[in-house]
Amino acid sequence: MGIVHDIERAARAAAARLREWVARPFGSAYRWGVPLVLLAALCLALPAGAGLALFAPFAVAFTWKAVSVSRRIHRLEFVKLVDEGGGAHLDTEADRLQRAWVLGCVSVVGLAVALLAFRVAVALVPGAELAGSVALYLGFAAVLLGGFLLFYYAALRFDSGLARGLASIAVTLPAFFVIVALLSVLLSWGMRIVAALGLSAETMIADGFSWVYDVQRVLGSATNYFVQQDAVVIGGSIVFAALLLLLYAYTVPYYWMASVARWFKGLGLAAVVFSGAAIVFAGAWVVDVQRWAAESEGGQLASAIDADVLSSQAASLSGYRADDLVALVKAFVLPYTVGVFVANAVVAYRKAKAKRESDAILDGFAREGSVDEAVLPEREKRYLYFGGRRTLWDIALRSIRADVPLPSPFAPRKLTWKERLTGELEDR
Repeated sequence: MGIVHDIERAARAAAARLREWVARPFGSAYRWGVPLVLLAALCLALPAGAGLALFAPFAVAFTWKAVSVSRRIHRLEFVKLVDEGGGAHLDTEADRLQRAWVLGCVSVVGLAVALLAFRVAVALVPGAELAGSVALYLGFAAVLLGGFLLFYYAALRFDSGLARGLASIAVTLPAFFVIVALLSVLLSWGMRIVAALGLSAETMIADGFSWVYDVQRVLGSATNYFVQQDAVVIGGSIVFAALLLLLYAYTVPYYWMASVARWFKGLGLAAVVFSGAAIVFAGAWVVDVQRWAAESEGGQLASAIDADVLSSQAASLSGYRADDLVALVKAFVLPYTVGVFVANAVVAYRKAKAKRESDAILDGFAREGSVDEAVLPEREKRYLYFGGRRTLWDIALRSIRADVPLPSPFAPRKLTWKERLTGELEDR
């Protein structure tokens, strides 16, 4: 009986430590990310069933932790209210970092579980192989989803407006291929600079980034199908763009809504302008596109992109006519048209929801007729998080005789051009 009690006590202690670990927010990525990646690599090196069985408890634990932290994010526990320049402002750095860690954790766990489950399925059905086209479509979907999550993670981790824009753009196949090509060119230039300095690091850099060429081959094969007007690839691009932009618009924090909405409007406008210009100038464009594709096989682009990828695209474009180019441009902009339409609907819904939340806080002051100083900072944080205007907040507090200082100097001022165009006064 003593052994049973010792085992029960140890199990309770382990469960308590697990609950405590789950309840804590994510720390540095080196503390949880590196061990998780190494564990996934070890499980992938083991036999299929053993690897999945070993990784399953850790996957459940990390998923549980991600859900727990997500609930705390929803309760705004990581958003802080700081006093800057005599007024309270939101500090969202901790909130962004926790969102990035949750996204990274879910992505790594999901990828590892998918690979381990695939290995188990292959082991259970020996001799079963995916058709070439199906493998291509799955690879294209994996690369596209991985690129979107990578840009989304970078936007959250570094609060980068450029990364937010790339996450909005890289949701369809040709655009993501262009981004990878540009990054490959920059990498090629960097390798040339290192070689010009007399350092023997070119081979090391090339080996370290050899995965870029694997991504290029997957994207190049799928893009070749896209250029050839393959219905499955084009339809998949439309569906993926709509789903990814829907996910993006629904999960971005409210303090990013204005920036993301501007990117969506810019994408929609660019799609309309680009498709209109293609219809008008298709005859001139098709010659330039064919010449550029042919020249790129031996130019700077050839040193950064796999030669087979370039040659296949050039061969496909060589037989294009003006009507074919117009159809290709329509297929290119259609995913953005559909995706941005869906995303703008979600953005409008979330903006309306945020306005209801902020208005409800001010209506609460009117109903109560007083303010509780103990809960006022939390209400102010929620009000600002949901896009409430500082001016209306001060007016609401003054209406219930709260001690809110007037702006200094309290005098008329000239309106900015934005205020004149929109008719809305900015908070000062």
